[in-house]
Amino acid sequence: MQLFDENNLSPVRRRTLERLVNAALKLYKEDKFPSPEEITREAEYAKVTLRSYFTTHSEFVEYVVKQVIGSVERPTMGEDAEENISRLLGWGYGELYSHEGLMRDAMRISQHRWQAHHEEQGREEEDTLLKKSNRREALTEALAPLESQLPEEKVQKLVMLMSVLYGTEAMTVLKDTFGLEQEEIVDLTTWGAKLMLRQAVIEGESK
Repeated sequence: MQLFDENNLSPVRRRTLERLVNAALKLYKEDKFPSPEEITREAEYAKVTLRSYFTTHSEFVEYVVKQVIGSVERPTMGEDAEENISRLLGWGYGELYSHEGLMRDAMRISQHRWQAHHEEQGREEEDTLLKKSNRREALTEALAPLESQLPEEKVQKLVMLMSVLYGTEAMTVLKDTFGLEQEEIVDLTTWGAKLMLRQAVIEGESK
């Protein structure tokens, strides 16, 4: 649980929270999965400081992810869906690489939550950590030019399929399993997304 109202934080509490977030981001940039103790030590606060803002460490990580996502501005989309997808994936993977440690930790925590949810009978805790991603919104905007060519149902199917190609999960598989670098991941996922898009348009024109 988040133990504060962000709209009513005192200046001191707000500065403390910002220092905690910045400390976490600094440690993630060093390819670490920092513990609460490491974060508070980096921010030069007592160990219990985080506990006055969040009941669990995973909730703090979720908050940091939200701050990162909320602080970046997506590239402007145009009238060509293929160009939009190329622009979005190139930009998106650049952002993921710049916050790779944080995003991997968020994915790890989400997986642990899922496991705990299925191991504990009667527990009804919804996992929201990775649902904070703006992936769906971004892809919907990128594919908006197709709305005049394809039924809404087919456009939404493209959004769902392309979401598999765009995100921390795809980056982790392609980087760790196949050894791809950022540019190679962008090229591969863009190629796959365009294949999906073109096939959907061909099918739409044949009907």
